[in-house]
Amino acid sequence: MELLNEGWQKELIAQPESGMGYQDVAIELRNREMRHGTAFNAEFLLYSGEPSHLLERISEPSERLLMREEKQLGLGEEILSLKVLQSEADVPTRVRESSSSTKSSSGAKDAPEEELRNKERFKRFSAYANDRRVTASGALVPGTYATTEEDAKHVKTGRDAVRRYALPNPKPAVYVFTIDPPIRTQLKRGVAQPAYGQPGGGVEVIFVNGSAAKTVTGPAQIPP
Repeated sequence: MELLNEGWQKELIAQPESGMGYQDVAIELRNREMRHGTAFNAEFLLYSGEPSHLLERISEPSERLLMREEKQLGLGEEILSLKVLQSEADVPTRVRESSSSTKSSSGAKDAPEEELRNKERFKRFSAYANDRRVTASGALVPGTYATTEEDAKHVKTGRDAVRRYALPNPKPAVYVFTIDPPIRTQLKRGVAQPAYGQPGGGVEVIFVNGSAAKTVTGPAQIPP
């Protein structure tokens, strides 16, 4: 696992998400080895095959020194490049496993772009209060995932969000951001597919070009 510095964070923030709060990535190391993994909040990189409970440990600053001593945590020194995988076919099954081989619906990534025609509010669930997809000016960066306010009514706890939007991060997504975009904002809408042992089924929305300044407020906090 890697704790990514500001340079790698900027690199990931400039690329689209794979789902709400995470990015499936191809990693090239300095020795030219290619690996896969998942980046969370553009800060924590979990290599494919590593246990997800490390994400809960690394969230505690007091645990990071122990993880370094146990050689479970690097600082990204050996990384040469990070590239977000653009299609599900590129994601190895050990990173993302669907619980069903047949799909009656598709995720937002495969949906056509549309313009927002009527005023509508959206919500974004995050395991991190300092969600790096939300800028200091209250905007979303391009390629950020959210859900509709209507669908968010089904979510009462952070663990509900993990299940409904099939998130790979075991940390409850307890921080809720509200998005009020202007008419004509470019969106893609779909249904979260089963993955990572989670059922999915919630509405997912991609803000293709992000959202304007002062359109994002929060976060509010819900129970874990």
